[in-house]
This record gives sequence, structure tokens and C-alpha cells, in this order.
Amino acid sequence: MITPMTQAAIAVLNDIYAGGDTTRTDACRLTEQDLDVLLSKLLRAGLIKLSERGEPRNIRSYSPARESSDVSLLDILEATGEHLNCNHPTTEEFHMRYGKAAQKLGIVNYITREYLKEIKLFEL
Repeated sequence: MITPMTQAAIAVLNDIYAGGDTTRTDACRLTEQDLDVLLSKLLRAGLIKLSERGEPRNIRSYSPARESSDVSLLDILEATGEHLNCNHPTTEEFHMRYGKAAQKLGIVNYITREYLKEIKLFEL
């Protein structure tokens, strides 16, 4: 349901909010180039800020620009240009990974899939 790049953005943001720990980011196995692009997008969107003497390629050089409670999944999707993947039903693994958020996303996924079923080829 959430694309790999969105998952990476969530991991990076969680690591930045944790004070520069890279545990979640490292698990995403991003290339340096992908991490650079992602950090740039999050910075441009105002979700993170670069310290004065910070190295743009180092996740520890960034700090949160807002409270975590003020950052939504929509903010992350808009910042990264990603989307929700509603092509498949929500999996149990997804629910295990994202807990409470998975319940809400599961409903979005279900409703989206139901509406998409109603759009027929002749209407396109």
C-alpha cells in the first residue's frame, strides 16, 4: 500500500526525529543518490532543516522542522511525489508493521478499491 520510497521517507524522518540515528534508514538500503534526492525533497517541503554547518549528505546534519504530530502521511506523499498503491488488498504484514495507521490506511485502500471497481473501461 505504501511505496518503498514512501517507506524510506518515513524511516528517514523517524531517524531524524530520533536525533540522527540511522537504524531505520539503513534498513531501507537506499543508495547514496536516492538518499540525497529524498533528503532534498523533505528539505524543500519544509519537513526537515539542515544545520548551519551540516553536510547535506549526512542524515545527522538534519533536524525536524515541525513537531512530529504536525507531519501527516499526506505531507510525506506530497513531499516525495509518491502515491498510495491500492492495487492489492492490505496485507497482515502491513498491519503488523504500521499498527494503528494501517487500520486507517486499510480503510482507504478498501474504499479506493471499491470505487475503482465501479469505473469501467467504456468510461475511460
